[in-house]
Amino acid sequence: MRDVIRLHSGVDLRYEEVTEFDYWQCKDSAGRCLPKGEWSAVHLEFTVNHLHRIEPVENIQSHLVQLRSYFDVHLATSRLPQGHDLTRAWLERHGIPFDIDKLHFVGHREKHKIPHSFAIAVEDDREQALLFLEQGVQPFLLAHPWNVVASELGIRRVSNWLELLDVVMS
Repeated sequence: MRDVIRLHSGVDLRYEEVTEFDYWQCKDSAGRCLPKGEWSAVHLEFTVNHLHRIEPVENIQSHLVQLRSYFDVHLATSRLPQGHDLTRAWLERHGIPFDIDKLHFVGHREKHKIPHSFAIAVEDDREQALLFLEQGVQPFLLAHPWNVVASELGIRRVSNWLELLDVVMS
């Protein structure tokens, strides 16, 4: 996504400069940010022409298999409609286990509205995690610069999938 933003607008965000989930709120080292009105075009460009370039988290296949042996695992994304088929193909190409009826495409920050009772939610969006918490679902945040959260809020932040598995399986 950061590559697409740089090509589209010249805003050159480093990973550590992405301090908000919504990219248009982040400033690069020169103080520039993507104008909010340009986000839709960047998001569409990423979805249609760059989604296939994303590499999965290392060993995510085995992590999900382990979770699936104990839990009913659902995958949810707020990818644009133009990316639904591409997302399914990406999951299949990378051998990521999923059930088609447990793959959910929802609007931005609407994952908590999926009509299912979840025990936990794994997220990288702090605001979405708070929405899960309001629904009585224990959220876990995979740590990134954009999702620092006060621990007293009830959201557990983990460094990686191994730490998540250790906590959830214990």
